[in-house]
Amino acid sequence: MKKIINLLSFGLLFSLISCNVKTSSPSEFTDKDKQEIIYRETKTWEYSKSKELDKLKEILADDYIGYFGRKTMNENDVIKSLQKTTINSYELMDIKVKPVSKDVAIMYYLANQNAIEEDQTPWVPKVAAAATYVKRNGTWYSIFYQETVLNK
Repeated sequence: MKKIINLLSFGLLFSLISCNVKTSSPSEFTDKDKQEIIYRETKTWEYSKSKELDKLKEILADDYIGYFGRKTMNENDVIKSLQKTTINSYELMDIKVKPVSKDVAIMYYLANQNAIEEDQTPWVPKVAAAATYVKRNGTWYSIFYQETVLNK
């Protein structure tokens, strides 16, 4: 039995190695793509602050997931939460974009925020954030967002 498992493992490994998978090269990712992602991610913060949630929804992919510590939220959850939240100010710093392919990139940055929830609970003031963007039909959409608390 052990020989069969080893042979199956080797066969799977050989298949994966010899498989000619065509992927997009990150070199096809342009400076225009990078600037568009930075612009759209910055707009997610601005639209959240100004309560232009219909415009925010245009940036979030239909299959968007946000991971905020222990809380996972889909697009509709985020919109509902922001309806009850007040963002007084925010600052995005040390912004970087890492292309994965011509149609996928990860933007990561630090954010200072002054915001409170409806029950007056303040948001953590400083986070490290990462957003994954995917290009669909020529438009960049945020498909995944994650925050890590930097201080309490």
